[in-house]
Amino acid sequence: MPGPSTDRTSCAARAARARELIGPASSATDLLGFYAALADYQQLLVEQGDTGAAGEAAGSLLDAIDAEWVASAARDLVLWLVRLTPDTTSAARVVPQGLRASAEAMGDVAVEDWRALFESYRAQPEESADRFSEAALFTLEATLQPIAERLAVARMSMASGANPRCPACGGLAVVGVLREAGHGARRRLVCGLCFTEWDYLRLVCVKCGEQRFDALPVFSAEQFPHARIEACDTCRSYLKTVDATRDGRAIPVVDDLASVALDLWAREQGYARVRANLVRI
Repeated sequence: MPGPSTDRTSCAARAARARELIGPASSATDLLGFYAALADYQQLLVEQGDTGAAGEAAGSLLDAIDAEWVASAARDLVLWLVRLTPDTTSAARVVPQGLRASAEAMGDVAVEDWRALFESYRAQPEESADRFSEAALFTLEATLQPIAERLAVARMSMASGANPRCPACGGLAVVGVLREAGHGARRRLVCGLCFTEWDYLRLVCVKCGEQRFDALPVFSAEQFPHARIEACDTCRSYLKTVDATRDGRAIPVVDDLASVALDLWAREQGYARVRANLVRI
């Protein structure tokens, strides 16, 4: 059964977890600091009250989001990124260099242009990576995530354990998570847009459905004891999976960023991620 837990999936909880993982031994300190600041910003969007919901649409979750709200909020996010200047006393003030430059370039993008970009994204979300710049896609998804998460809770339905698609919005999983179940652990998938969690089969490739054990290698590293790469040698894809049975404080989308070194290694081995995370890794 799907069901995001508010204490695990709220913007504030994600920001807190990101800050918890920041440390001198972390290889993703700057990335986690930036994400914490972004999650704080997303929390403000939620607290504003006007969440961008356009009513209970008969279509997809994205159809229920007001394009005018997205356009305005996306432009505001770009301005926030430009104002978020580096501060040597706080890792939370570090914006990835490439994203900063892109945000400055996007400062002249008008609200009506953001509206058109969102309409294009809404029509074909899975082809967006081929049609948009990484910065534009980041801006849209960072804007959409808080409202998508809220709408997903209201639209939740039962999900099949054999369905690799999010039961709330139809999106792809960005990360997997192992949670305690009886005397073992069950695998759940986490949506990259609305953060919904749902049960999924344990030994099956999320992308192509491969089930042969010898075609589904698992890779891990000592520095990330509760994260691992679940790969598929048939389609050469992989899903990062966070083992919450080993660290109950883990929040999958945050701990995913903390273990970015695993992604870099997987790429070197010729594997491609099933769905890129928010920062396009």
